[in-house]
Amino acid sequence: MYKFLKLIIGGALFCLIVLCGIADAASSNSTGNRIWDGDLNLSLEYSWSPQTFSGFYYDINTDAGSEKLTIRLDKNLKRVIGIRDLVYETTPTESDFKYAGWGKYHVIGFMADRYFAGYPDASFSNNLSLMSYEKLSKILIDSNERKSLYSGSSLVLKEGYELEIKEVDADGKKVLVNLKKDGKQIDTDLILSNNDYTYKKDLGLNDEVVIVAVHLDNIFKGTETNAVFIDGVFQISDELINVNSSDVYGKMEVTSISSEKITMKNHEEILLTKGENIDLMGKVRFTVADDSILRFAPTIEKSEPGGSILRGTVAEEEFKWTPMNFEGFYYNIDEGTGTEVLAVKEIDARNIEKGKLEYKSLPQEVRFEHDEWGKFEVMGFLADKYFAGYPENKFSDKISLVSEGELAKVLIDSNEKKTVFSGSSLLLEEGYKVEIKEVDIDGSNAFFSLYRNGTLIDTDTVSSDDDYIFISDIGSVEDVPLIIVHLKDIFKGTETNAVFIEGIFQISQEYITLREGKEYGLMEITDLSADGITMENMEEISLSRDRMIDVMGNIHFQVSDSSDLRYYPFIRKNATPLESLEVDAPKTIIEGETVSIEVSSRGGGVENAVVSINEEDIGTTSEKGMIKYAASSAGKFELVASKDGFVSASKEIEVIARDDETRKISIEISADRVYEGDKVIFSTVKSLNGESVSEVQLLYDGKAIGKTSGDGKLEYIVKDPGIHKIKTVPDGFLPAEYNLDVIVREPRFIYSGLHIMPIDPTEKENVSLSAEITNTGTAPGEEKVELKINGSVVDTRTVALEIGESASLNFTYMSPEEGIYEAHVGTEKLEFEVQKKSVLSYIGIGLAISLIVFGVGYSMVKKGEKREKRTKKKGL
Repeated sequence: MYKFLKLIIGGALFCLIVLCGIADAASSNSTGNRIWDGDLNLSLEYSWSPQTFSGFYYDINTDAGSEKLTIRLDKNLKRVIGIRDLVYETTPTESDFKYAGWGKYHVIGFMADRYFAGYPDASFSNNLSLMSYEKLSKILIDSNERKSLYSGSSLVLKEGYELEIKEVDADGKKVLVNLKKDGKQIDTDLILSNNDYTYKKDLGLNDEVVIVAVHLDNIFKGTETNAVFIDGVFQISDELINVNSSDVYGKMEVTSISSEKITMKNHEEILLTKGENIDLMGKVRFTVADDSILRFAPTIEKSEPGGSILRGTVAEEEFKWTPMNFEGFYYNIDEGTGTEVLAVKEIDARNIEKGKLEYKSLPQEVRFEHDEWGKFEVMGFLADKYFAGYPENKFSDKISLVSEGELAKVLIDSNEKKTVFSGSSLLLEEGYKVEIKEVDIDGSNAFFSLYRNGTLIDTDTVSSDDDYIFISDIGSVEDVPLIIVHLKDIFKGTETNAVFIEGIFQISQEYITLREGKEYGLMEITDLSADGITMENMEEISLSRDRMIDVMGNIHFQVSDSSDLRYYPFIRKNATPLESLEVDAPKTIIEGETVSIEVSSRGGGVENAVVSINEEDIGTTSEKGMIKYAASSAGKFELVASKDGFVSASKEIEVIARDDETRKISIEISADRVYEGDKVIFSTVKSLNGESVSEVQLLYDGKAIGKTSGDGKLEYIVKDPGIHKIKTVPDGFLPAEYNLDVIVREPRFIYSGLHIMPIDPTEKENVSLSAEITNTGTAPGEEKVELKINGSVVDTRTVALEIGESASLNFTYMSPEEGIYEAHVGTEKLEFEVQKKSVLSYIGIGLAISLIVFGVGYSMVKKGEKREKRTKKKGL
């Protein structure tokens, strides 16, 4: 009861902290937070800028960000945005090319995408403003990544463009290049070393526009190999978008456009309906809480895989970030639940003194996505969502991990409907999968088998509208429901059996342990209880110019490269927490023939996924995740499957005209990744049915390397790392080509098995620390290995390993005074405790010394007696 009251009081105090943080973050009440909350007395006229909403384009070094979204709400909060009461404005700003030698170009944020607006100061172009023509172009590439390309290979660009390295001249000073679009040559040029290749195109303006710029750094002319080195690429789309007055984008209408600004306003009323995602314009949405209290926020539709940056409100002095103004923190908008606060309490001359950066978090109850299950305890920690415990419910007694100093990640919390056929599997995280073995005769029960990494660990029979529950221990906490799957319904057919899943919850069996004094980056836990966690910085933090600071875990500070202090917290989201769709369709189909397309996730068919071909919707999937399609024209098309809450999936398909299908061939290779020196098998096959094609001549960077054998294969040893072009010589078939990326060989060292002997050392005792190192890379190599104790290097070893070779690392170390220490060897870490020597130890040592002294003395007495006896016998 005491703990329960303590938790309630702690929660109330935390809410006060959060509210104070919000007041600090949005002192004007009209901006500062990403979340607008009707309970927080925020202004009814509220604005989001690039400094407060990470979806908008922003450059912290120049404080440049051009987009602003302003809303005017009804004073009675009727959940209606009146016509013209949502205003969006954006202006162009200058941006440096990634390749510094080119100068600057104009960029504009437009509907949360970066667009090219003109060349004010580019070395390869006259002054040009697309905005003055009421047009914009998508920025496709802006890169200074260095690439090596060999004669005959191509630099693949966007929208079907590729720059072919045709030939290096005899003295190695110039290179002949061809630019192709969709396989057809459209330009050729001779480029000197340390010069630019540019391609201009008439885009319907008075001036031609540079749409491709490539900087050629230098040229290599060898006896057998010629190569060029590229270190700058810029490309914009050749398909301009028109932005005219009265144009409509979603719910917004362009009300004015000039060379300086675009303004849009909503042309219809917008209802802020509970639980809705409202498409405003482009990929910008309003996400509205499924709650009686009005809460909503601008969000960006994140349907594509890949990394992203989530940042907090930009600060210029002391500041407090909460889930309301830092999108990286865990937040449940439906319940208004967020548990983390990060506060800079004092800055002195760009320095945060020791103890002046404070982080707090506490557990709070939230509902499962599958509402029938009730609630569980969640806790944001280091910007990740963790499971903290269960309240008492129908499948569990009250369980608290955080009270035991433990947390486990929430891996899946979903209520999406999935169809899993008998004999197939529902894929979970951490190597788990549920296999639907069989449906009984009357279709009322399904036999479930749970596997982990291929090993059967549990079986059960589950009836319709019931739960499968797998219970396991997590650390010191016993009998925790680890996996819960709700079986909504069962289908028993004459040929097909299936189960319909609606509700999946999984927590990680890998847990983290917490204790006072434990360090995370620059922070240390100063207080830990069932009420939550408090951390403070252990040392001074300098907010010096152009600095990226690893604060703790995945939380960082980015500081502007400016004399004016600007900084914000951010996290890197390397993988979206959303489920990913998978699309299964034939790679090659014949024009006019109907094929089946399946959309799935975790092995189960996904209902109501939208399927499109080249951005034209062809329909939605059935309850089993299926859709039929018949192609009406030949060509290459992009097939995309998408659904709210999922990462989209895409696949390239080729539709072949019936009279061409037998003449299409493809080049395939024997490995997904190819390293220098590898023996690669090239195969030539018919695109339609995969049948091998023999006697096909292959060119490697323009040089003939032989013909495929009777089974359509040719072996070849690749050498130079870089991108190489493989082509077929047309001989009764249409030409085919393949860009082969040859990867440089390099060692890669992994560590394992760090342990200490004795396990419980005492102070001033020699201990042995051992670990194993293995070279899992693609080349032999040498590694300098350090033994660190609490971050300080105390010993080193240098080890040379062949590919796949392992070695044992042994370090001897005299244990210090009593206390808890952390040892690091490579990526391995081990926490050990040094015990104080007990009184018994000292008594034991004293007894040992006494026995030795006694023994020596006794021996000397005996020797003296023997000597005396011998003397008497001799009569002396």
